[in-house]
Amino acid sequence: MSALPPTHTLFLVPSANHAVQGEQALLRARIECRLLPVPRQVSSQCGVCLRVDWAERHRAGEVLGVAGTVVEGTHDIRMDGQQ
Repeated sequence: MSALPPTHTLFLVPSANHAVQGEQALLRARIECRLLPVPRQVSSQCGVCLRVDWAERHRAGEVLGVAGTVVEGTHDIRMDGQQ
């Protein structure tokens, strides 16, 4: 039995400032995103991450890079029934 495909990608950033900067850049590029606390299954550290639809992950990564947003890592996840 195969695992269900991911629905979203989380972009981990080093600070809330990077998260807000990244959110603004993604919204200007018309990429839906959401700031979320980093889920415990991803990292035990406190912090904020950016969530984008999995289908937009490559474009979002490019936009964040051009904007100068530091991304420390990405995680593809499945989030059923959540906003």
